[in-house]
Amino acid sequence: MRYITSLNDELKKKILSLLYEDELFNVFLIHFIENQIQDIGELYVEESNGSIDNILHMKFDGNSYFTSFFTKKENGYIEIAKQLQLLNYNRVLLAGKRKEVSKILSYLGKKETSTPDIYYEFDLNRYCKQAIHSDITYRMATCRQNDMSKISEYMIGFFEPTSNMEIADITDENKLTEDIKIGVYFIEYKGQPIGMARYSGKTKNYVDITTVYIDPIYRGKGFGKKLMENMVENIISDNRIPVTQTSSLNLIARKTYESMGFIKKENYSFEFIS
Repeated sequence: MRYITSLNDELKKKILSLLYEDELFNVFLIHFIENQIQDIGELYVEESNGSIDNILHMKFDGNSYFTSFFTKKENGYIEIAKQLQLLNYNRVLLAGKRKEVSKILSYLGKKETSTPDIYYEFDLNRYCKQAIHSDITYRMATCRQNDMSKISEYMIGFFEPTSNMEIADITDENKLTEDIKIGVYFIEYKGQPIGMARYSGKTKNYVDITTVYIDPIYRGKGFGKKLMENMVENIISDNRIPVTQTSSLNLIARKTYESMGFIKKENYSFEFIS
């Protein structure tokens, strides 16, 4: 596979044409190609007969090398696995449809160890505008120091790092600034932030919601659902469809999301391979 050092208009068009064939599951990579190419990370492609066959994308997100891929050919999984072996990075988190992640793991001589996740798409026919609560407000985070500090606190709570290096990576100022560009939102109760959620990417038709976090002392009181309802409302008002993922074992989140109108589309995997 070829490492892309610069993306001209012709190559960009070819890559996006392939990714948009399965737009629902390629939100993260499409977003960075269309909107934040300077922050894309590492992109590898394989071409034949003037068209793109296989795509591999790796981006360090503070917690891991978040790794996504796309191919339409069976031997593409082998080529992607070979490229991962060649790179041999540490802390690689492979993300994708579970059946496709399983194929790559098989070619790497590994087995799945993660619990399946569920990839959800919101059903617009079930959208209901949320009721207004005077004590609950929402706002978009800025790059002011107090917001950056609060996001850092929530990132540490969400990812639960186990070393000072991991904490430094997760709370890196450049990384947080990049997240804020895409969209980080606070839920506030009586004027004080008590949780956050953020977007990981936007395409023509979809926005991916991730890192939904509520301060432990406010959990179990419906604030997580209120935060998700606000994120959904914002996305729909922008004429896009919300998507999200959660663990199949997270029964509370699954019940909440499905009651709101999220529909299961696919079993999904986030699998550490190194």
